[in-house]
Amino acid sequence: MIQNIEISKLRNHPKNPRRDLGDLTELSESIKANGVLQNLTVVPWFCFETGVGADDPKQQEEMGYYVVIGNRRLAAAKLAGLTELPCVVSDMDYKTQVGTMLLENMQRADLTVYEQAQGFQMMLDLGDTMNDIAQQTGFS
Repeated sequence: MIQNIEISKLRNHPKNPRRDLGDLTELSESIKANGVLQNLTVVPWFCFETGVGADDPKQQEEMGYYVVIGNRRLAAAKLAGLTELPCVVSDMDYKTQVGTMLLENMQRADLTVYEQAQGFQMMLDLGDTMNDIAQQTGFS
């Protein structure tokens, strides 16, 4: 289900392999003119040390969300002056989050070789094999 979430409650995922969002001027202008045409995918904020968020949904909503898919749209929407964005709140586990961010970034725009390597290393650190990574990303 898509829901509008305040931009102030959306954070870039700290483990996103993409560090450089590139020039956001055109995307920001498009968002100003047309709005955000594709929702973001977010997960409830959680503490990386404990791996948990809040049990109370109201408290969790106040804590905010990490953006798994849509970090460029989030940044461009901020530039465009939007106050909320359409989002799907997902319950994907941490390993799935990392794999999804890596795959999404490789499909949509070129990651640097270093960013790709960091993403692959994160997946290996989470227990994926080289075969798993190849199947999930399409890289041999």
